[in-house]
This record gives sequence, C-alpha cells and structure tokens, in this order.
Amino acid sequence: MKTFLKIFTKALKWTVIIAASLIILALVVRFIGQRILAKTPEGGINESMYVDINGSKQWINIYGQDKNNPVLLFLHGGPGGALSYEGYPVLRKISDIYTVVYWDQRACGLSWSEDQAGTHVSFEQLFEDGEAMTEFLLDYFGVEKISVMGVSWGAVFGANLVLDHPEYYDRLYALSLIVDGMETQKAYREMVLELTKDDPEMHVIAENILTEQSQYDALTYDEQIAATLEQAKIDEKYQLYDSYEADFNTGFAMFFNPYYSLKDYYNLFRSTPMDVDSLDESFCYYYLISSGSYEIFSVLDRTDYEVPVYIIMGDKDYNVMTSVTREYFETINAPYKEYFEVEGGHGAPMLNSEEFKEIIHGIVAENGY
Repeated sequence: MKTFLKIFTKALKWTVIIAASLIILALVVRFIGQRILAKTPEGGINESMYVDINGSKQWINIYGQDKNNPVLLFLHGGPGGALSYEGYPVLRKISDIYTVVYWDQRACGLSWSEDQAGTHVSFEQLFEDGEAMTEFLLDYFGVEKISVMGVSWGAVFGANLVLDHPEYYDRLYALSLIVDGMETQKAYREMVLELTKDDPEMHVIAENILTEQSQYDALTYDEQIAATLEQAKIDEKYQLYDSYEADFNTGFAMFFNPYYSLKDYYNLFRSTPMDVDSLDESFCYYYLISSGSYEIFSVLDRTDYEVPVYIIMGDKDYNVMTSVTREYFETINAPYKEYFEVEGGHGAPMLNSEEFKEIIHGIVAENGY
C-alpha cells in the first residue's frame, strides 16, 4: 500500500508540474502572439479606446495600413452579438483599402461592464448611439463622410443610419441583411411547410409559425422566446443551422486576440448567452431578440437610398431568408447598387473571409471610394 501511495504521489506531482509548465508555455506563446498582432502597421494606425456615447463607455478599435485611407465603420450583429473576440482577422483583410473602425455596441463585448448587468437596451438607444458614434468619428478623423458596413442586425442597423442620415455616409455594405422580420417568417414558414409535409410532428410546428406582428404583440416576451425555441426544433432536425465553418482558424483568433485579456473573456462569457436555451433577463439584449421587436427596424418599405448600396448574402441563409433580401434588392433605388451571393448560410459573407476580401477589393477597384 505504501509503495502504491508513493508511486501515486510521485505521478501526481509530475502531472501537476507538466500541466503547470504547459499552461505557462501557452501563456508565453499567447503573449508573444498578442504582441505581434498588436503592432501598428508602418504608416498606418492601430488604436483602441473607450468613447463616451450617450452616457455609456463604448469600445472601438481603429486599424488600417494607411491612416490616409477612407474610414469604414463596422457594425456587428445580434443585437448584442459582439465580434471583437474573433472578427479582427476578417476586417484586417480590407485594412489596406480602409481605415476600419470596429465598434462593440452598448453593453456587449468589451463595452459591457459590471454596472450594466441586468439593464436593458432599446433600439432607440442603439440608433442614437449609432448617430453619436458616427458624429464622433467624423470629428475624430476630420472627414465629411464615412462608409458603413454591417452584418446581420448590423446590416439593417447600418441601412437605417444611411437612410436617416445620408449626409454622414458615402456607401453601405450590408452583409446577411435582414429586411423585415415578418417577411422573413413568412418565407421561412412557406419553405418548412413544404420541407415537413411528410413529417406530421414538425409540420404542426411549421403551421404554427407566427407571421403577423399582431400575433407577436399579443405574447409576453417569455412566450415569444418559447415560440422561437419551438421553431428551432425544425432547424435542428433538418440541419438548417449554419455550420459556422470558417476559412481562418477562429480558435487561434481568440487565443491570440491582442485586444482581450483573460478577464475580458471571462466577462464575455458572463454577459453573453451561448445559445437560445440560456437566455434570461440578465442578458442586456433579452428584450430585443424577441420577434415582436422586428417592425421597429424593418427596411421593407424604405427603398430610396442616396448612397451606393452593396449587399452580400449567403445563398442558403435561413436566418433572414436569402430570397427576401434578394427581392428587396430589386426594389432599391440608389445611385449604384450591386448584389453578391457566396456559398453558405447566415455567417458566410464573413466566414468566407478570402471571398469577402475579393468582393470588397473588387468593389473599390471598379467603383473607387
């Protein structure tokens, strides 16, 4: 017995030593990688700061290879879906032609703080924040206009900003654009009714998908979430979810992220639900992700743009329904417009980062700024 304990103790000791050594090595490798990625390009810019936006400290990073390039404001999705933890490798692929401003919107990502826990964000606040952030950037860079690029919720956020304030912007890049919540629901319902016609259980769920704003308005927020979870059963069974496979290593992007400390990652996981099942009122965007909020930001009937519009969609985007966005594009009146589709789902326009790079570079090469 004593011999066994001696062997066990020795093995445990070496296990701890090896584990500790590997952790230290990983932290050293991470530190070196972060320092490399934190470098400012020669003649360029790499600044991170907190900006006071309507009483809230909100984080931005400014990155570009030539500080004289035009400025582009990037709007992440969600709402509340910050991409600061892994999105920088994608945006840096256009940093040779744009000075890219990445912004973590109110109460999410690096803009979240302990005192915001349990508070709730409204669309009105976000639109006011968007206006204020734009005005800050115009003043900070001393320019008359900037470009705006948004993905998913960020795309319709950007569209609303451009429609309301064409004096601030020179073009819109809309990736995975959601046009209108109810139109999306109607198109999705029509698709899954056909898909589930030989599946009685799922077909009943498909028949009960809500497609009118009045139906949502009659529900409580919890009931709206429950309806979303029920609908998700179809996505799960028929694998309509995005694969979220990227052409870059998202794990490495997170591990070597030059903007995130370990504490920042801890706060990110504290403040952001990992899936729909873990949603509760502690999430600052809890009331915004309910379908009943859709009509507030719909652009279905807003088709007259005063700036060029470029839309990039995944060809199998079942989150916002590619067909709805494609039809909306046809109704747009703009000085110039162009539509692109890439292979994949809702995240495809950014996850296919090389194709994203080629599209944006192609647009600038053909049309200038």
